[in-house]
Amino acid sequence: MNRREWLKSMSALAVGALAAPSLLAVFDAHAASKAPGAKPEFFNPAQYSLVGAVSDIVIPRTDTPGAVDAGVPLFMDQLFKAVYNKADQARYLTALAAFDKAGGKPFLQLDPAQRTALVTKLHAEAVAAPKGSTLSPAADFVMMSKKLTMLGFFLSQPGCTQVLQYDPVPAAWKADIPLSQAGNGKAWAVEAELKI
Repeated sequence: MNRREWLKSMSALAVGALAAPSLLAVFDAHAASKAPGAKPEFFNPAQYSLVGAVSDIVIPRTDTPGAVDAGVPLFMDQLFKAVYNKADQARYLTALAAFDKAGGKPFLQLDPAQRTALVTKLHAEAVAAPKGSTLSPAADFVMMSKKLTMLGFFLSQPGCTQVLQYDPVPAAWKADIPLSQAGNGKAWAVEAELKI
């Protein structure tokens, strides 16, 4: 092994040592959200309902289960309780309160079309914002919720096995096969980094 390979290996080991506790905490939050009789511990009932409604807009039920079916709201609750520091918790709750007022009346009092339109509008605002600019708290809430919804959903059993390609024990390599045998265009389940 040459010096360059050794440095790359040691760098990867150091990054893994730093990231492992965070990743374990995420998996612990996921496991806690699946415990029988688990109830929200971070969000109050109104906040929990709002987070569930937004996660259902981000990943609705189609021919596969949606975010709510996969337990994403409870996963997010456990994640904020067990993983995020006080500053990030406060940022999310402040953004949630701003989002709840962004539609002219409380989000849960809007009809489904108005809810979807509001989330879509704020998402478009966040995506169009120049990189590094400060988002409005309501748009910030939508982006944070989207990232956490996707994380929770793709860590769940339905997300990993029904939406992504899943092969617990990959078999032999096949050089030239039709797309229909290679997952029909579905992405592979991979590790992801969460930044909010």
